[in-house]
Amino acid sequence: MATINALDFTVKIDDLQQAKFVEKTYSDKLSSNQVLLEIDQFSFTSNNITYGVVGEKMNYWKFFPTRSGYGIIPAWGFANVVISNHPDVKVGQRFYGYYPMSTHLLVTINNVSSKGFVDNTEYRQTLPLVYNFYTNTEQDPAFTPGTEELISLFRPLFVTSFLIDDHLAEQNFCGATQIIITSASSKTAQALAGLLAYRKKENALNWNLLGLTSRKNIEFVKQYGWYDKVISYDSITQLNANEKSVLVDFTGNHNLQFQLQTLLKDNLVYNCLVGFVDWQNLKGENSLPKKGEVFFAPLYATKQQQAWGFAKFQQKVGIAWQQFINSIQSTISIKKYVGSQELEQLYSDMLNGRIDPKYGNIVRLNR
Repeated sequence: MATINALDFTVKIDDLQQAKFVEKTYSDKLSSNQVLLEIDQFSFTSNNITYGVVGEKMNYWKFFPTRSGYGIIPAWGFANVVISNHPDVKVGQRFYGYYPMSTHLLVTINNVSSKGFVDNTEYRQTLPLVYNFYTNTEQDPAFTPGTEELISLFRPLFVTSFLIDDHLAEQNFCGATQIIITSASSKTAQALAGLLAYRKKENALNWNLLGLTSRKNIEFVKQYGWYDKVISYDSITQLNANEKSVLVDFTGNHNLQFQLQTLLKDNLVYNCLVGFVDWQNLKGENSLPKKGEVFFAPLYATKQQQAWGFAKFQQKVGIAWQQFINSIQSTISIKKYVGSQELEQLYSDMLNGRIDPKYGNIVRLNR
């Protein structure tokens, strides 16, 4: 019986600054319906930091359990089958999905189709299906080898943005005349801004789209032409406080929330809380006038899949995805990180806000 050496990148649940690699081994003799995947590449964005920040509250630590007190931050990417004990999954097949920041993942397969499979490992059975499904790249109409890295970077974030855009449209934008997006340089915010700008143009909608970002990222955010105005965080008073406003907040910054709520007051008609990019400033001295509403994408996705049917849901996402990817493909520079040391450095830089948003970060631990 041979063994396969593997690595997991783990972080301390109560102190994300502490991270370490843990070695483990897998046997080449698998139980019935088990498959061992070798993770080829995954993306690393500020969204992964959000997974870590809310890991306990949103059950993200439950997807890939490790030793007590530590967790493995999930990531989206691609993996190849290296050992299979399932008759319908073949060695060499490639799957896109939700992976640990690791070199390998052992899955127990259920519900196999030509499109992919569901990981039915016991500890994942109560978790949202959207995270447990692995897509066979051979049957994925959105997949091309040349866009793999963009798929890793944007596709999971894009679905969240698609759902926020749909939710706002369903609510008729709460009657707002301006929509404000924070952390406008982040990948999820980019996708949302692209979708909203397209919807506004196609339907001749009468509201302004505003992006908030750090001063150093203003020109980067402006280049896409999606926003009617881009404002730095230190110039928030430029916002028109008399306009009814929707706020989509990806920062999680308590003081920024206080500033915006105090400025906009009752004209803040919907405060949508999505991310925690600024995870080190989640608390502040001043109590917030209002809490805001957390947008949990998997719950809304389930609602719309039931309303539209799964096939129509996939079709709608697919059409919007193709429009978006065509618009940004030439503007993204891919930056690759190879091996454990480079992942550690990337993690530290991302955690502490030292990342240039013009790059899309792709990690390959196995190279």
